[in-house]
This record gives sequence, C-alpha cells and structure tokens, in this order.
Amino acid sequence: MANTKGVMRPLVNFPEDLWCDRFLSLPFNNSEFESYTKQVEAMKETVKDMLVVSTTDPIEKMHLVNSLCRLGVSYHFENEIEEQLNHLFITLPKLLDDNDYDLRIVALVFQIFRFNGYKLPCGVFSKFQDGDGKFKEQVMGDVKGMVSLYEASHFRTNGEAILDEALDFTTKHLRSLANQSSTSPHLREYIENALFRPYHHSMQRLEAKLYISFYEKDESRNDILLNFAKYDFNRVQLLLQQELTVLSR
Repeated sequence: MANTKGVMRPLVNFPEDLWCDRFLSLPFNNSEFESYTKQVEAMKETVKDMLVVSTTDPIEKMHLVNSLCRLGVSYHFENEIEEQLNHLFITLPKLLDDNDYDLRIVALVFQIFRFNGYKLPCGVFSKFQDGDGKFKEQVMGDVKGMVSLYEASHFRTNGEAILDEALDFTTKHLRSLANQSSTSPHLREYIENALFRPYHHSMQRLEAKLYISFYEKDESRNDILLNFAKYDFNRVQLLLQQELTVLSR
C-alpha cells in the first residue's frame, strides 16, 4: 500500500486463524448440562462416603484416592483427601516395612504421598533390589507395578540413587515390553502413554479422558466411580466449550 508521498509500506501477511470460527458455532445444550450436573451431585455424596468411611485396610483407601485423582474428580474432595492422607501418612510407612506388599502397591503409595507433598523415604523400594543395588528380575513380570515404579521415579530428588536406578530400569524394560507382539493392545497403549507423559506431567482433563478408557477395561474397577467420572467429564467438557465460545466472541 502506498501513502500520498509515494512511500511503499509492505502489507503484513498474517497467517490464517488456525481455529477459524469453529468455537463460535459450538452448541451449548443447557438441558444436557443440567442433566449431567444433577447426576454428578446425586453421586457425589455416595463417593464422598466411600472416601471418609473407616476401613481396616489403608491400602484400599490409597487405591480409592489414586482412582479419584486419575479419573479427574479429586477436586470435589480436596479437604477429605487431605484429611485421609494426613492420617495414613502416620501409619502406612510402618505397614510398608512390616508387610510384604508387591511393587505396584509400594510404588502407588509412594507416588500418592510424594504427589501430595509428603516426603515418604525412597528406601521403601530397597526390598526390590539385590545386593548390588539393581532391581530384581522377577519384578519385570509385574507390568502395572513397573509402570507405577516408572511414574514414582519422576518424584525423585537430588541424591536418591534408588529412584535414579528405578527410572533407568523401568524405562528400558517397559519400552521392550511395548514392542513385543505378545503384549495386548490395551496394555501397550497403557505403557506407551506412561512413557510418553507420566501422569503428573499431563493436563488433568486429558489424563482423565485417557484413564477413564483404561479404567473401564479394568476388571477391578468400581462402576460407581467410573460412572461418576464420566458424568463429571462430560459436564466439565460442556462448560469448557461454552467458555471457549464466549472467549472467541
């Protein structure tokens, strides 16, 4: 474009908007949103009761906390989860020392505590090592335990050699397992997702969507939690879509 004095000004060639106007046209079904909200509120108290009810098995409570976090619904129960972890942190370290829990349980407990700011010692993994400080070969047969140990190793701090070794050990063997033809597609996807992006490094909504698909294929799943997570995910998704429409305008 030229001005009146004949000086040429180059046009700025902005790239086309990647999203165009797709968010402007997103429909918001208010009745559907209200339906999901009613379902979530109706089930919320049931899930809360599951969390706060006393149990003689603290490991069962930790599994519940883990499921709530992974399914993306823990934000409903932040105070209750904190209260439970404060209590469990007093009793669980001794239980881990006194009982022969498998790798998955120990790694799960370690990961939950570290994720929530509790300094559980990494020495809880020493019983899975041999005299040379290497992890025993028999733990390789526990695939879910290996994935849990891999994710737990990302909570290591400077000088925690056990967790440095755990990261190297699990990364090598999980990659090998993911490449084996005998590994089921479902398990392969579970492993690859963990290797690509450990749970606590991921976006919560994205991780919740992925974990819901894994969880509903788990034979030990809790159907109440599963349905609660699905209703909540759909409700939040509609809400986020509405916010995108407003922001785009």
